[in-house]
Amino acid sequence: MTKITNSIEIEASPEKVFAWANDVKNMNEAMKGNAELEQTSNGPVGIGSTFHFVGAAAGQTAETDLQVTEYVKNKKFAFHSIGASKTKLAAQWTYEPTAKGTKLTIDTEYDVPYSILGKLIDKISIKKAMDKNNNTMLENIKKANETK
Repeated sequence: MTKITNSIEIEASPEKVFAWANDVKNMNEAMKGNAELEQTSNGPVGIGSTFHFVGAAAGQTAETDLQVTEYVKNKKFAFHSIGASKTKLAAQWTYEPTAKGTKLTIDTEYDVPYSILGKLIDKISIKKAMDKNNNTMLENIKKANETK
């Protein structure tokens, strides 16, 4: 599994940032051009909620179904891939209060298919592209929460 950690400080409360990031419409705006997310379960987001995710990094497209595994309002949100997807993905979003607002940290773990070739492509380009995509998404979340 490849691991990536990205974080940013946002001048807004954890409550505001958490609520904003738990709205699929907002997240699709934050990921625009790199990924798209659709909630496939009914009701509010919580443990057990499911989503369909389509993302792109370094010319590679990944499509997977996700399920929320941990949900602590205003503090933590975690999910992992489920089903028969070739791409395995798990992430944890942590919202920590700071003097200025919130430190949002995203810990991502993923495994690309295709054994040795997939691992080589990952080291050469996918990891860098995913890191860039995560940082762009965090910047978009920051802008949206600090300007409203």
